[in-house]
Parts: sequence; structure tokens; C-alpha cells
Amino acid sequence: MTRLLDFDTPSLVSLLPREAATALRQAATMVVYGDGALIFSRGDARPGLSFVRTGAVQIGNPGIDGSFVVTSVLGPGQCFGEMTLFGNLPRTHDSVAVGQTVIDHLTPAAYAAASAAHPAINQAILGMMARRIYALLEFSDDLRRLPLIVQLAKTLLRMASAGSRGTAVQANQEAIAATLGVSRVAIGTALATLEGQGLIKRGYGRVAIPDRAALQQWVADRTMLAPIDG
Repeated sequence: MTRLLDFDTPSLVSLLPREAATALRQAATMVVYGDGALIFSRGDARPGLSFVRTGAVQIGNPGIDGSFVVTSVLGPGQCFGEMTLFGNLPRTHDSVAVGQTVIDHLTPAAYAAASAAHPAINQAILGMMARRIYALLEFSDDLRRLPLIVQLAKTLLRMASAGSRGTAVQANQEAIAATLGVSRVAIGTALATLEGQGLIKRGYGRVAIPDRAALQQWVADRTMLAPIDG
């Protein structure tokens, strides 16, 4: 499954020296969740930091109308719960296991002990959070400024699998619609338009990007903001 909207931010584990990553894992409590299991729910006030060891975690919220809007899907090495740990805030989203998933949970006390012994942990957390906020600010601007078809094209580029050199998204229309908080019909119409222009090719549970550079240029021509180098 393609990682929906992890915003290309690095995992916390990838930012840590090996000994610091090992210290966090040793301080954590490992829990195995089956596919679809609820890990945390919106409003849960229990603080702590959680790492995906294997599998994936879908972060999102169900609406009272039965809809479900996906914020992100986090893979191995990614973490969640930092707002509860540092801000003493309740959780704002449900977190649900995608496939069999193994999570390392750290209590505030366990995190404090590990980070005191390895100061690089706090620095890595700050770097990861800054990158997430940076990406989310751009995504928020896109939602306010861009038509759906351009939002979709940018999302497909973000979601494109690194394993296929950025030329395919392994997700169905329902998952993409949930990611952008719109109907399947709206996504289907936008996908058909992009396909008609030769920018994508739809398949079963998959969207191919034949020419990534062409799609990037198409988006750039419609973004309406000066590019940021770097």
C-alpha cells in the first residue's frame, strides 16, 4: 500500500543515531495489532509516543455522516503521538492498524529517561516535527487555493511509490477520495481528466504516472505560487 500523505517527511528512526534508536526501542512496550484494530481514538487523553515497527497506521477521523477522512498513513520508523507527549493535548484523530502491525509505545517517563541518556533524540524529534509542519502548511494552502484536479495531481506525486521510481500510486479511488476529503465521483472525474491529457493511466487499485516530469510541470503551471528552491 502506498503511504498516503506522509508528506515525504523522514521517519524519526532514520534521523537517529543507531544507539539512540536502540535505546528508544528498549524503553518501549511492543504491542501487536491485527488489521483494522483501533490503536487510539480521537479524544484519547493518554500521553505517549508510538513508533511503527512493522505494518502501517492509518491516521484519520470518521464523520457523523459515516465518512472517513484520512490524514496520513504512516509506515515503519514513523512515529505519532508527539502532541500528547509535549503539548499534553488529547488525540485529534483515530489511529488504525493497516494489516498486522507492530507498535512500540513509550510512556512519558520512558521517553524522558531515553532522551536524557541520548540528547540526539530530542533534536531529531524537533527536526521531524518541523518538517511535518512545513509540509502541512503547504498542503493547507493547496486546499484553500487550488482546484481539486491540481490538488489531486500534487497528491499523486506525493504518494507515488519510491520503489517504482515515483511512477505509480498503489491506491484505489476510495482511498484517494478519503485522503482529500471529497467524493469518489469527484475523484473519478478528476482522474479521467488527467488521464485524457495523458498525464496518468488508471488501473485496478493503481494509478500510473507515465511521465513524472510532465505531471510536475503541469502542476507547476497551475500552482500560482513562486517555487521554493531546495
